[in-house]
Amino acid sequence: MSSLSHRPTTLFFDVNETLLDLKPLKSAIADVLGGNDDLVPVWFAQLLHHSLVDSATGQYHDFGEIGAAALVMVAHSNGKTLTMEQARETLSVPMSQLPAHDDVKEGLKRLKAAGYTLVAFSNSAEAGLHKQLRQAGIISLFDTVLSVSTLKRYKPHPEIYQWAVETMGTDTHVSMMVAAHGWDVSGAKAAGMQTAFIDRPGKMPYPLGLAHDLQVADINALADALE
Repeated sequence: MSSLSHRPTTLFFDVNETLLDLKPLKSAIADVLGGNDDLVPVWFAQLLHHSLVDSATGQYHDFGEIGAAALVMVAHSNGKTLTMEQARETLSVPMSQLPAHDDVKEGLKRLKAAGYTLVAFSNSAEAGLHKQLRQAGIISLFDTVLSVSTLKRYKPHPEIYQWAVETMGTDTHVSMMVAAHGWDVSGAKAAGMQTAFIDRPGKMPYPLGLAHDLQVADINALADALE
């Protein structure tokens, strides 16, 4: 705890990849793109890019719809043709059935037992987010589930983090954003929150981002740092 200026009271968790294992989704995407695993991170980058395009241009589309559009675009750039409907079908089933990483249930239980308020906080649409967390068997561990669909603007827009903190009736300086994405922790830090970066495989903090407060291997390691 010595690296933190204040002990947080409320922990906001990103969901996809931070808590849920994306391997089934990545396999489905690779299959429809001719078995090319290298195109999966390209798809994810396009998804994030165009969610920010929506926010910057005053539009809002469901995160799943942007994901489908991104898949159509990646397929096109690699000489393949997918319709929006085919893209939706590729993503919908695996996205709703992602398992939690092995460390997640135990780590969340420990943090809950230690007295922290736990919030799932995602760019995913509300109905799909609840379904994901139920399917993974972890929804009961959260005090609240928040989706950006309420404000129709995506993280890392600072307004979204402020809204989440205010919704929980707390302050940014005792709120911590926990994520395996450098853009998410940097966005939360810019909004005044404390931040913890989770070292999921292949992930690293954004080198030009605002410095995070903690960097840990997984949710159990987060519990070690905060208990």
